[in-house]
Amino acid sequence: MWLLSFSIAMGIGGLSYATEPLPLPKGPVVLTVSGKIERTNSNGAALFDMEMLEALGRPSFATRWELSEVPQLFERIPLRALLERVGGRGKSLRASALNNYVSVIPIEDLGFGPLLAIKVDGRVLTIRDKGPLWIAYPRDHHKVLQDARYDARWVWQLNKLHIE
Repeated sequence: MWLLSFSIAMGIGGLSYATEPLPLPKGPVVLTVSGKIERTNSNGAALFDMEMLEALGRPSFATRWELSEVPQLFERIPLRALLERVGGRGKSLRASALNNYVSVIPIEDLGFGPLLAIKVDGRVLTIRDKGPLWIAYPRDHHKVLQDARYDARWVWQLNKLHIE
């Protein structure tokens, strides 16, 4: 059953834009994706501005994170959609933050539906409050995610993803 759910979450059949060439960013680059990717737009990497990321989808979920007592609404980009867009093929993601924090995320985690949050409770995230991108998991929706192993994968101030 889990494998079926994972396959559905991974989007069998892909997204229609997944095979289109990756355009150059028009605004400031907020995320660089490198490693085992098929589509690039700059020297073997995929550079994204906020507009490019927002075009990948706008789902949301309410959940608590490690230090919150009440659920918060996390909004924006499905991590799975980002990997589909760049043609990412690997076993893990090395997520790096502006403060040099690094966490390795197994590709299987995509089955939980983590987001690249750009808004929390309707507020756009800034660097001062964990932005502009924060990897968020639907922690309250899956008991297994309420564990320190997963808490370490909530990378805030995300600026780089390397697919290994």
